[in-house]
Amino acid sequence: MAKLKKIEFVDFGPYKMVGKEIRTKIEKFNPIFPSKYPTIPSLWKQCFSDGTFDTLANMTEYCPTETPNGYEGYVRDFNKEDETFTYVAGFLMKVNTPVPDGYAAYYIPACTIAKTWIEGEEHNIYPNAHQLTMEAIHQNGYEVDWQNYFSCEVYTDQRFGVPQKRGQKVLILDFYIPIKQE
Repeated sequence: MAKLKKIEFVDFGPYKMVGKEIRTKIEKFNPIFPSKYPTIPSLWKQCFSDGTFDTLANMTEYCPTETPNGYEGYVRDFNKEDETFTYVAGFLMKVNTPVPDGYAAYYIPACTIAKTWIEGEEHNIYPNAHQLTMEAIHQNGYEVDWQNYFSCEVYTDQRFGVPQKRGQKVLILDFYIPIKQE
């Protein structure tokens, strides 16, 4: 099972999230009635195969030192009525980053974030990272900054990429949510 390994509250941004986006929703797999929405795994697969990440990685002058080797999955614009949201697979980049043709970009203002490390097997991390982070935010006397809400999965080489390439099953995903004092 996934567990919270670490939480800290840090100043963050401003940044620009640059990548490829989809409008999707979290759905359970149902082979009889497959989802009409594109899936997050299919977006990641596309971005690795079509050069999306190569293009961003080659824009080194726009990559902030805080996230030099991480891929990010960025969630925003949750719609309560149909439970859809925008998901961007890409890189957090400097605010002045030019946006390549065919890419989406979103400005993230300076804020304070809850930065958690969620540890577990990959298939357990994703469905639990948000809830574990939300619980830790409240337990530490903060609340989510809903006015500026986003969540961000950060795949660092040190805690995620390299251990995964070595065949380790237990990985650590960094997970960010903007917060404010209760």
